[in-house]
Amino acid sequence: MTRRILLPIVSLLLFLTANAQYLSLDKTEIRKLDQLIKNQAGVKAIYLTLEASAKTAINEAPNPIDTIISEGHLTTDPKKIRTVKSLVDMNKIYALAFTYCIAKNPVYKVKCIEFLIAWASINHSAGNPINDTKLDPLLEAYDLIKNEMTEGDNEKMSVWLHEIADAEIRNPRFTSGRKSVDNNWNSHRIKVVGNIAYLLKDKNYQQFTDTALQKQILKNLYPDGSGMDFEERDALHYHLYTLEPLLKIATIIKRATGKDYFAYESPSGSSIEKSVAFLLPYVKGEKVHHEFTNSKTAFDRQRAENKEPGYTIGADFIPETAVEALSFAAYFEPTYRKTVQELLHTKSPYPNWPSVLNAVRSNKRK
Repeated sequence: MTRRILLPIVSLLLFLTANAQYLSLDKTEIRKLDQLIKNQAGVKAIYLTLEASAKTAINEAPNPIDTIISEGHLTTDPKKIRTVKSLVDMNKIYALAFTYCIAKNPVYKVKCIEFLIAWASINHSAGNPINDTKLDPLLEAYDLIKNEMTEGDNEKMSVWLHEIADAEIRNPRFTSGRKSVDNNWNSHRIKVVGNIAYLLKDKNYQQFTDTALQKQILKNLYPDGSGMDFEERDALHYHLYTLEPLLKIATIIKRATGKDYFAYESPSGSSIEKSVAFLLPYVKGEKVHHEFTNSKTAFDRQRAENKEPGYTIGADFIPETAVEALSFAAYFEPTYRKTVQELLHTKSPYPNWPSVLNAVRSNKRK
């Protein structure tokens, strides 16, 4: 009798673990989000922008691209222009998934799945993490509705996502022995593989992510809070660009395992936490940094000559560009929310969408 009772319980636990959602929100968190939307006018206003995007997307067709081409290309490059047009799908997919979960209208789910399968059927990864990192909203959307998709559709998604992760892991750039293998490229690579690792519950990818993340914190970040990308590019823009993916994968791992890679210190004493704190004097205006002045990368000069926004040589760092990274960091250290409020000039306890997600996500503490 005891065995008969235990077996269904074990099976249920295994099912729940296999279908857990760490990139997006689980059912309990969705209910919390629903209550916030109903009870907080500011949260409702933010959600309604997602809903509006979803309503528009209902009448639009997916526009997937075979290969994402962005990294190393100027904004005037026709290949990048084509990619930018295609990547508009990402926000549509994200909006459709969240709107379905709140509005409960199956039309949004059906359309979201149409977009997902279109991308899984056409897109192929070249193993370039700066390109693949742009799939983040799609991965979060899939995580949100995967448990309501058919076995066949989930299999199509699984094949595609495994191809992406394998292409990232096998990219020969990361076995070249060059110092640059530990720059922001690798931070995005770890996040891309990590997203898929916890989305598909793939233990091998999870082990790769865990080992690679520890090494990246050691190699990419410095004990004083600065880092390789700040040193090489002489730009807080790139310090943020390496921190954002590290913060995102650290959040997923914390949600999935309880392990805190935000506070984790490498053997050298470097940590994500210290590197976020390194930003604060510049964000608060106590220090000024002239971006890209001594960058060692020729492409930074090319973008400046092409007059691309945000890449002017010698321009002052703009504190507001740190909002996203600080919002992610606030999941681990809630006091950063105040800085986000100051940057966005609001007193709302939910100043932006990441702050809303932080409010409803569980935060395991060990």
